[in-house]
Amino acid sequence: MNIDWQRRAIESIHHGSLTNSKRPTCFVKEHYPSHVSKGDGCYLYDSDGKKYIDFICALGTNLVGYSNPDINDHVIKQIYKGTLYSFGSTLEVQAAEKLKELFPFVGKLRFLKTGSEAASASLRIAMAHTGRFNVLSHGYHGWDDCFVSLTPPAEGVPIQPHISKFNEDLNQIDETVAAVIIEPIVTELSKERILFIQELQEKCKKTGTLLIFDEIITGFRFPKYSFSNYSGIQPDILLLGKAIGGGFPLSVVMTKKGIGEDKEWFISSTFAGDTIAISGMMKTIDLLNSKYNLDLLWSQGEAFINSFNEIEPDIVKINGYSTRGVFVGSDMNKAVFFQEACKAGILFGSSFWFNFTHQKVSEIVLNSCRDILSRIKNKQAHLEGTLPSTPFAQKVREQKNDKN
Repeated sequence: MNIDWQRRAIESIHHGSLTNSKRPTCFVKEHYPSHVSKGDGCYLYDSDGKKYIDFICALGTNLVGYSNPDINDHVIKQIYKGTLYSFGSTLEVQAAEKLKELFPFVGKLRFLKTGSEAASASLRIAMAHTGRFNVLSHGYHGWDDCFVSLTPPAEGVPIQPHISKFNEDLNQIDETVAAVIIEPIVTELSKERILFIQELQEKCKKTGTLLIFDEIITGFRFPKYSFSNYSGIQPDILLLGKAIGGGFPLSVVMTKKGIGEDKEWFISSTFAGDTIAISGMMKTIDLLNSKYNLDLLWSQGEAFINSFNEIEPDIVKINGYSTRGVFVGSDMNKAVFFQEACKAGILFGSSFWFNFTHQKVSEIVLNSCRDILSRIKNKQAHLEGTLPSTPFAQKVREQKNDKN
């Protein structure tokens, strides 16, 4: 039973979870599964074998479906060739060249395993390149000391005097700032937002400050593979992760031509060249060029969100872009909605994700949502469990932009 698995997890794993956003307290824990046994396409199966349609998508990593057979077959072939070597692999060179084809403004890159590593590495490269040591940060960029220090109480993290919150005030940027790291799009994709990002880029150019786009989430979830390609706004450093590995752990730090090439900075990882994750990325790119179409996914996700938001927008709605959003409503309404959806075999979290395997179940899900939201509106559904707490990453994004 799930309750037994969670008891065992609490007894063996710090905080009972390997990932902050997967803690049972982030969900209506009396109803949501705490542990799952397998995933297949858009479905998850809990430890008791119950089947759910999943829109949490492994926090955005699931783009082409759990246990995608095309990726599985491709990766299995690589396993028999070896997963890690004593020297660099020919595969990592081919993968780097493939990414440079997709992102023509990129000069060179480094593969790593996680988004946190990529964000930390980007700051080191930026400070080495500029010779400056002040950084401005907006949004969530992982668990490195410098980023966590911006969110009190930041237990176990020393004061980081070189990093400050970027309140999206361009006057904060001057000739002492090495880099501004920002999630260019969190959920708002508007003309106003794109105009601001353009103005931010211009200010960074004037002050010699490097602009870092953290597209760990948006990478491979936008037409043309990223917001930077989609908008035509090219950052100095681009970070990708989550969905790019086809379900395998992979991130990448990509720099414009000339950046990071003039200093011998130190970033190294034994497992950076893991051929399994890199192979997963290569097959994902191949699928996005053949079997799957990002433009089609974009239109399908937009249609789903629009249909959802027509049901009962005063109760719960989704704010965001086609493949990712957040649920908006009172904490109670959202909790009851999540609870009732879970009981109906549908898993939603604070963030909404739409992937290629959702097309075949969209109408079924929307019909269930219509029933659930109607019952909430008519006070026929009530919270039976505990209100979820907000995951750390979401708290960071929702913080008021108070100046330090």
